[in-house]
Amino acid sequence: MIIEDLEKNLSELESDTDHILLSSQKAVAFCKSALTEIREVVLQNGFKNKQDEIKFFKKIKPKVFSKLIYHSEIFLIESKRPNSSNKVQRKFLTAEINKIHSFTNDNLEFYQYYRCNTTNLDDHYFLRRNVDIRLFLGNIYFMIDEEFSTSHDHTVAYIQAYDILTIYLKKELARLDTKYSANEILEIGKDLINSRLFWTDSKIALIEMIYAIHSTGAINKGVTDIKVIAGVLEKLLHIELGDLYHAFAEIRMRKKDRTKYIDHLKIRLIQRMDDYDQK
Repeated sequence: MIIEDLEKNLSELESDTDHILLSSQKAVAFCKSALTEIREVVLQNGFKNKQDEIKFFKKIKPKVFSKLIYHSEIFLIESKRPNSSNKVQRKFLTAEINKIHSFTNDNLEFYQYYRCNTTNLDDHYFLRRNVDIRLFLGNIYFMIDEEFSTSHDHTVAYIQAYDILTIYLKKELARLDTKYSANEILEIGKDLINSRLFWTDSKIALIEMIYAIHSTGAINKGVTDIKVIAGVLEKLLHIELGDLYHAFAEIRMRKKDRTKYIDHLKIRLIQRMDDYDQK
């Protein structure tokens, strides 16, 4: 129940992409609270056997701890991210990705063990017990809280967190690749305003098409917000689409022909090709 509540709280924060620092701070607080609750349960109830303890420290705790690491890293990265040119930002983000690669290389032996779902050393990696402290000097968590840590549960958490963080960083790099200079944006804006193109079909038809295109990731590899795409088409085609989300809800509620306009486009295109074939 603790993990389910955490997932729900984090899911609600994911939509707030405009205030990444604030949302990441809240996410960190949620994760810390969940880990504290889980720790209390573990210390009070313990485990029935070694298998349960291994499962907890190999799979369950890292699942929560990785979220804490991920959101902490997001906060740190976005706090330090230079408010400068795309070139400078790209260099910064690439350096962050290289840090993740360094972590993988530094922990390569265990990384391969974990990725291959190997289990023969689980007793060694995921049970709390007295060990030679010289073997785990790099594990600050184990030394601080031996009751709630094993030698490698934190490493699993970092592997999981860095998987998601790498995706985030690559998406941010992709966003930079699609940005224009200020002068280019002004010129594009003039062209859109002066466009002599007009949308002459229904608004709901255009919205259906916008959602279809966005769903394929065909524009900027899917990282551009659907409202941005709609805004460009509104200016280009001289039309006001209104509430996109309400319109999409209406499309979803259709009892039949949910993709009415897309189906219509397919029929007309096939008909056109058939007409050419008959000439």
